[in-house]
Amino acid sequence: MEKLNFIVATKEIVDELFEFEKVCFENKPDQFSKRSLRHLIVSPTSRTIIIRNEKGKICAAAIGLLRHFKIPSGRIYKIGVLTEFARRGVGTALIEEIEKWFKNSGMKKTCAEVRESNTPSRRMFEKKGYVETKTLYYFYAGGENAAKYWKDL
Repeated sequence: MEKLNFIVATKEIVDELFEFEKVCFENKPDQFSKRSLRHLIVSPTSRTIIIRNEKGKICAAAIGLLRHFKIPSGRIYKIGVLTEFARRGVGTALIEEIEKWFKNSGMKKTCAEVRESNTPSRRMFEKKGYVETKTLYYFYAGGENAAKYWKDL
């Protein structure tokens, strides 16, 4: 895999990130609004990490959330990788980068929800040590279930 340059997103790229969302997530309800993206970028309990291709365009992004519960945990809120960069370890690298931020922020666990039908993503999380703990029924728009995953950091 090529060397990846992780960039923490700033509010100046909201429009570009919004366009990336439209390309990366076919299902409109899975796309975040500009307002939501801006909020996630500026929030101190959220981090959006992007990767740009050789032409400078966003080719992958991940959003992580810090949750200061009884057991502090990070939530991998969203990962998107353009098709031409799939199956090259980019998603895995984004998980690792978000997990570093979680650990540095004092989180003890991490979690993610994945569409039941998204076999490649489910395998990616499982390879990184995530364990499926339950099914979240009707979690996604359209009624699809999600698999809930947890991992100790």
